[in-house]
Amino acid sequence: MKKLSLRSLIPNLCTFISLTLGLTALKFAIESKWEISVSLIVFASFLDNIDGKIARLLKSNSNFGIELDSLSDLISFGVTPALIVYLWSKSMMIDGVWAMVIFYAICSTSRLAKFNITSFENSSNKNIKFFSGISTPAAAGLSLLPMMLNFRFNLDFYLVDNFLRYYLLIPSILMISNIPTFSMKGIKFDKKVTPFIIILLASFLSLLLTDFWLAIIILISVYFASIPLAFYDFKRS
Repeated sequence: MKKLSLRSLIPNLCTFISLTLGLTALKFAIESKWEISVSLIVFASFLDNIDGKIARLLKSNSNFGIELDSLSDLISFGVTPALIVYLWSKSMMIDGVWAMVIFYAICSTSRLAKFNITSFENSSNKNIKFFSGISTPAAAGLSLLPMMLNFRFNLDFYLVDNFLRYYLLIPSILMISNIPTFSMKGIKFDKKVTPFIIILLASFLSLLLTDFWLAIIILISVYFASIPLAFYDFKRS
């Protein structure tokens, strides 16, 4: 801590902003401003994905940053999304199950603890291709997906008591499962497909600016559609 420099504080600043967005999302959920609340979780997840990359780019990785990131994730993605879904179900006159919120928080805490242990054990291996289970930001995206579908398509087929009461079981179990999922650190693209990747990213950015909820729904859907591919690749390797 005595050797902290401005360069090392930049990724930590991103983590603090992510934490701020997560807590502020809960505030807007309490005020029933659902779209603002969910969008803040989305922005928090983007920051959570780049803070580690910034740390590696600036060569300012530290155990302090890892612990800080996990504590921030616990609040922004391990507790807040479940509370948002719970409050949203209550606003729909559906009696949510508080036990699901607690179960989600327990699973996210277990997931983060497991990830930290794995990170320390594999600190020498910088090319980790697979994660075990889904990350807490991915679980947050899956938890809030029904709300996003409602925002974009005004769908209400899932607004039934049992669905919203027990929906949080799905992301909770996936977090603590041993299902292999792709890690961004381990994904490498051939130089031949680089132009295609650039076009794809530019198209996604354009969609994100013009139709925010549709872009996020597609992103979440693509991620979870990649899980069977990750499972197949993991078994083959």
